[in-house]
Amino acid sequence: MACGAGLIAPATASAGSGGAFASAPAKIKSVSCVARCATADAAKPGSLLRVRGSGMREVAKIVFLGGGGHADNATVRVSKARRNSVDVTVPDKATSGRLRAVNGDGARSVASRAVVSIQRGAGSSAALDVRVVGRRVYYDAARPARVDLLARRAMLVTVALVRVIDGAVVTTWPVALAPEAVSSITWDGRIEGVAQPVGRYEFRVFAGGPAPGAVAASAPAALATGGFDLVDHIFPVRGRHSYGSGQAAFGAQRSGHTHQGHDVFARCGTPLVAARGGVVKLNKFERSAGNYVVIDGEGTDVDYVYMHLQERSPLAQGARVLTGQRIGNVGDTGDARGCHLHFELWDAPGWYTGGAPIDPLVFLKLWDSYS
Repeated sequence: MACGAGLIAPATASAGSGGAFASAPAKIKSVSCVARCATADAAKPGSLLRVRGSGMREVAKIVFLGGGGHADNATVRVSKARRNSVDVTVPDKATSGRLRAVNGDGARSVASRAVVSIQRGAGSSAALDVRVVGRRVYYDAARPARVDLLARRAMLVTVALVRVIDGAVVTTWPVALAPEAVSSITWDGRIEGVAQPVGRYEFRVFAGGPAPGAVAASAPAALATGGFDLVDHIFPVRGRHSYGSGQAAFGAQRSGHTHQGHDVFARCGTPLVAARGGVVKLNKFERSAGNYVVIDGEGTDVDYVYMHLQERSPLAQGARVLTGQRIGNVGDTGDARGCHLHFELWDAPGWYTGGAPIDPLVFLKLWDSYS
């Protein structure tokens, strides 16, 4: 993906420099072409890129790293710097590759994970170029579903979001497209605040402004179509793992109590993320549970419980958490034999407030199958 987003490992104040600087280096998180683009996901010499990240206000230059070595590197000064982004024009000598941000005092970021694709020549000959960003979208996650549109001439289009299973038009957006400028539409999985069913969806782009109810059934053929899958959970253990059995399973008889969750074994330090976004109800240490977090799932009647974390989660009680957001690491704190996540699901009204535990294994294996 040409101008896709990507997170990078943190840099030190003297990354690759051998010395210290007064400013901290920036951290590049994503790159996108916003004007004079070759296609919706590729740039060309003269294109305007927006480089997003943190600590960007001090950035003075962007280095296009190209392939291996330094021979094809190209450096250009930024045209506009903001707190979280800078704009830069692609220089003539730039080639496809990663980027590095350089501050005015010389502090350098690490190379971005985001890779910029640079094309030469006319680029796409299509009147309208469309790119769907993310083939799988997690409900209530940091990155919503997104479609980028690039027109060769000014035109009015309507973007319809269609649920594929029944052809229903979920919502529409009228968009006035300027020539050679990327316009983006995003969708967070909700309509009027209500979570929509999981499944396959499509962005369908039509000329002009068809009536919302007529798009799927009687409108002319779409100019372009791009699909994605909306899913509602992500598997919480982000590394190699195995499922416990016997005493590690839900309902197993323990000394004086019944096991109310299921244990997933992984190395200590393996990242843990929120299976579903929501609000942190508890973040505590307890002799048996060790470091644990309870999250009230967004748009659900379910509490999600994560136990034996390696350290106390950095999340504060009452904090809003997104699906897939880091909540801690696998550990063996409390009454734990081996590094593992003890995971529980509780129905309404919640964890030890009148709710009851649910066997989470079938859900864990489902989320594991696609994420």
